[in-house]
Order: sequence, then structure tokens, then C-alpha cells
Amino acid sequence: ARGRFDLPDFGSGTSVLPLELDITDGAQVARSASHASDVTLLINNAGLLPHGGAMSVSEKDLLAAIEVNLMGTWRMARAFAPVIEANGGGAIVNILSLISLQNAPPFAAYSAAKYASWAMTQSFRDDLAGTSVRVVACFPGGIDTDMLAGVAAAKAHPDSVASSIVEAVMRGDANVFPDRVSAIHGPALLGIS
Repeated sequence: ARGRFDLPDFGSGTSVLPLELDITDGAQVARSASHASDVTLLINNAGLLPHGGAMSVSEKDLLAAIEVNLMGTWRMARAFAPVIEANGGGAIVNILSLISLQNAPPFAAYSAAKYASWAMTQSFRDDLAGTSVRVVACFPGGIDTDMLAGVAAAKAHPDSVASSIVEAVMRGDANVFPDRVSAIHGPALLGIS
């Protein structure tokens, strides 16, 4: 959620602890891991989509994309992996993008940062192999969210994407293509069938 007041009603009997968190702040990330000490599933879904190709994107926008899309994901996974392990295991799901696998010229900073996040996801898989923490890579196509407002592209409904991700995690999938566009193009881009 964008803020704690954007959370849906999860119904009675459900325990939800809303935490406001800036993933670019390592101290806040560490505090969130200590407050949310019962986590077994972490979904890294923060993203920043600056516009511009490699020659036109500003250095400020490139660094901001790296800070959120790579460093934020790294901070969260690193902070919560021990929590998940201490709770008997679970999963870290890094929401990447089809653009992690193939450049989209008007979004060079996003593509580069998400590609780096894909590489970091693979490193987390290596580091956490043999533990009870699975690391899942999710490669959605366009999702109908505020981030893609104004971008002309096929967009999946967020609820459908979320359901597909949860189902894939429950099946034990390592790589998730949660919408029609990613299911068609993702496996070939990743080199799997």
C-alpha cells in the first residue's frame, strides 16, 4: 500500500501491523524487520519509473531508480531473510519486470535498476540456498497502477497479478510470470520453456 490508510479491510481474526516505511532509509528498514518479527512472506514491490533513454535520463533520476529499485529491494531482503528463517521459513518475492530482461528505451534507468535487481535476486538465491527461505523472481508486464498511468501499454489488473503471484509462491515456483503478456514473453526472455 502507498500508506497505512490505503490498506484494505482484512476482516476479523486477521492480524495486520501497518508499518510506514521508506526503503531508501536503512535504519527504517532495520526497525521494520524488528517490529514485524513474525513475517514469513516478504513481497518487495516498491518501484520508481523515471522517463528517459540512456542519453536523456538525468543522473538524479538514474540514481533514484537504483536507490529504490535495487538498493531498497536489497535492504529489505537482507533485513527480512533472518526473520523469515527464524519463523521456520517462507519466501522473499522480488517484483522485477519484463523490462528486467529486455530494455525498454524510454525507461533506461528503470530497466537498468531492475536488471541489477534480477542479478541481486540470483545472488540472494545462492546465499540462501540450504536455508528455509526461498527467493522468488516475479516478472510482470504492465500493471494498471499509478506508476503506469499515462503509459500506452497492455496492463493487467493488480488484483489478478497479486492472485497469480500468491498461487505461484504456494506452488513453489522460482520464477513467476503473473499476467498474460509476461506469460507469453517472459519464459523466452529468461531462456526457459
